[in-house]
Amino acid sequence: MKLLRLIPVLALGTILTACGGLPKECEESWKHMEELGKQSGMPEESLKEQKKAFEEEIKKLSKDEAIQACKAQSSILGMVKQ
Repeated sequence: MKLLRLIPVLALGTILTACGGLPKECEESWKHMEELGKQSGMPEESLKEQKKAFEEEIKKLSKDEAIQACKAQSSILGMVKQ
C-alpha cells in the first residue's frame, strides 16, 4: 500500500525536480522523497536514478518556479507521511 502511494509522489518528483546547488526547499523536498523511498524498500540504485532525474528537472525551472514546485511537493509529501 505504501508503495502505491509512493509511485505518484516519485513521479511528481521526477516531473518537478533536482538538488546540487538547488534551492533549500528542493533539498528538503528530496530528503522527504528519499526517506519515503527507503521506508518503502526502494533499492539504493533506484533512489540515485530518481535523484538525478529530480535534479535535472529542477534545473530546467527558474529559481522561483523551482521553489514553488518544491514547496508544493513538500506539502504533498507531508500529507502522504501522515
